[in-house]
Amino acid sequence: MSKSKSTRSSKVKDDPDTPAKPKASTSASALRKIFYISQDMLEDGTQKLNLEQFYHAGKGKKALFMTKNDNIIMEVVEYSEPRRSWLINSEVCSNGHIYITTPIDVTFLALHHLRKHCSTRAISLDNIYDEEDSSVSRLLTNFIPHASLKCIADVKTAGGDNFYKYNHEKCLAWLSLKTKHVAEALKKAGIYCGHSAISQNYTRSENVVDETAHETDYLRMACDYIGGYISLELHEELAKYLQIPSEKATKNEEKKAAATNTKRKSGDKLKNEISKKQKLENGAAAKLKDSSLLEESPDDDEEENRNKNNSLSEEIIKSPKENLSTPLKEKTMTAKEKSLAKSAKGTKSIASFFMKKTAA
Repeated sequence: MSKSKSTRSSKVKDDPDTPAKPKASTSASALRKIFYISQDMLEDGTQKLNLEQFYHAGKGKKALFMTKNDNIIMEVVEYSEPRRSWLINSEVCSNGHIYITTPIDVTFLALHHLRKHCSTRAISLDNIYDEEDSSVSRLLTNFIPHASLKCIADVKTAGGDNFYKYNHEKCLAWLSLKTKHVAEALKKAGIYCGHSAISQNYTRSENVVDETAHETDYLRMACDYIGGYISLELHEELAKYLQIPSEKATKNEEKKAAATNTKRKSGDKLKNEISKKQKLENGAAAKLKDSSLLEESPDDDEEENRNKNNSLSEEIIKSPKENLSTPLKEKTMTAKEKSLAKSAKGTKSIASFFMKKTAA
């Protein structure tokens, strides 16, 4: 008897579906992040840079900021796209996010706290305290210049201390001025702010942005930019203060105008087609009548004679003396009609062939 060899190997293979164990290099590369830091933050090597979180009114939560020497602050903007990574030397950083430091008007950061704590009474910045946000006092005392708060609050001085009370009218006027400055910057940059999409590769001229976009479109876009740093309620009040119509209302008006234009064009098109058809029919009928291809029916002759008799009777009634004195002229035949009448002598009409024959 022959021995059967086993086809299975004794060594157990690794399952390809099981994830591989992370290495030390991958855990170290995952901690790395890509930052684009402004040159103002890196003027010398003695500064102290920190990453801190402060309340952002536009986001409704705390956001990341970079501070320098406890007197300069910049916002950290994060750009994240799915399935992105960085290749650093021979290592792969799985975190493909990009962090960029951008300057920010710190008055936007103080606006939320002044509206919340200083709406009813004047308070100094040292005495503002929030249980939910412990970083308020550090933000207001270290990074907010006192001169910038005059545009959104009433300032009172007593005993060398400044007391601030939120002023809603001043705040709206300041926000509207900011919005107009942003709208002017969008115009100078040539950024299209209209409703429909447009490609820069297929523009007819360099001034296409100014021709197509309206003033309200730039204000709406600028108001949205400013609204990204204030609360939603204040953003809606700012839009009403600037008298910016909502996008739904403007789109509905544009749809109605387009519908009326299409209806008007279709009505004009139908009228033109009908008039052209009538002209063609009249022209074809006149050409056929002039040609000797059609035979005049007896009904048509009777109607013509009847109309002639009616017109003659009306003329007789209007001026009987003149009409009685002048005799009626006989109709003169043309040479063509005379030749046709001469050739038709002794011939039968087509209708005679279709008459019933009587039995003899």
